[in-house]
Amino acid sequence: MLSVRLAQDDLHRYAQIVARGVSGRSTQPVQSNVLLEAAGNGLRMVASDLEFLHLDAQVPAAVEGEGKVTVPARLLVEVTGVLPSQEVELTATEQDSLKVACGRSHYEIRGLPAEDFEMLPPLDGATILEIPQRVLHRVITETIFAVSRDESRVILTGVNFAMGPGKLDVVATDTYRLALRRVTADTPGVGPLDISEPRQAIVAARCLHEVHRLLDADSEEPVRLALTENLVEFGFGNIKIASRLIEGRFPNYEKVLPSGHDKVVLVRVAELQQALRRVLVVAREDANRAVFRVAGEVMTVTAEHPDVGRAEEELEAELEGEAIEIAFNARYLLDVLEPMETERLRMELSGPLQAATLRPEGDEDYLYVLMPMQILAGR
Repeated sequence: MLSVRLAQDDLHRYAQIVARGVSGRSTQPVQSNVLLEAAGNGLRMVASDLEFLHLDAQVPAAVEGEGKVTVPARLLVEVTGVLPSQEVELTATEQDSLKVACGRSHYEIRGLPAEDFEMLPPLDGATILEIPQRVLHRVITETIFAVSRDESRVILTGVNFAMGPGKLDVVATDTYRLALRRVTADTPGVGPLDISEPRQAIVAARCLHEVHRLLDADSEEPVRLALTENLVEFGFGNIKIASRLIEGRFPNYEKVLPSGHDKVVLVRVAELQQALRRVLVVAREDANRAVFRVAGEVMTVTAEHPDVGRAEEELEAELEGEAIEIAFNARYLLDVLEPMETERLRMELSGPLQAATLRPEGDEDYLYVLMPMQILAGR
């Protein structure tokens, strides 16, 4: 029978982490629970929606009796959160309840049989890739905002991981924009990418949001990415996050990448961010449309709406090629600027109706393709 002792802060922290794997849409009551399993020298905590989010954590604990039980995720988080900061003793009963003792506090939480709790199958024969937490955090930051929220096109609600010998392309698109980050052996901290055969996997945004939330953005410690035909698992530290892959074929993104340009604009990221936030006061009333006019060393950003008024911002820019006027969704542009670490943005343009390629200046392994909006007559 399960019997363990562990620190209150560890128990509460990991209860909060794994409880996010519970789906409110499950028709099986036991899947609204967290599985607690005592074995060896620790406590395993698992929650799963059996689709796109499966969280598994190994928590340091003194195991006095092996066994397992499931208890409601919400109650587990609430109870562990109000306990004093002392050692906690967890004991399962034969009636599938969990007794919680901490100092002078005592609870009994009614649970459900652990035998009824379902989990995703193991990842047998998986393709394995290891990359630093810092790198994966950056990759997700630079791509996930471009996923589609349209559930009618399920394959676009995830991020595509395209693996090949020596490289990993991570791509997201909602058809109005596309974000691509390439990771290679030359990426700082990565080293050889031993991928013998090309693989492609569409990972649900829900899974990646949780991975991103738990990754250490400054850590060089590796993330173990395991991939099968139907499943993906991210393992780091004592946490594993798994998901079923989204079925289907991701669009051939390489075909939609602009093949050339005849204009290049360089503009300071911070100044453009500030200008866009100000014009959005007006632009948000016009589908976030902002018009960019670049000539010589000046970029003018304007937004206009007959019921609101007009906003105009002027900032310094460098232009190679002829002057151009083009409109973009200001929020889509802000999305790519937010995580950008370089001082300047490079915009590669062809014309007012052709897609633009945006990238951090000097970074050839990242690009953001943005479709323009129509410039309305009289604007």
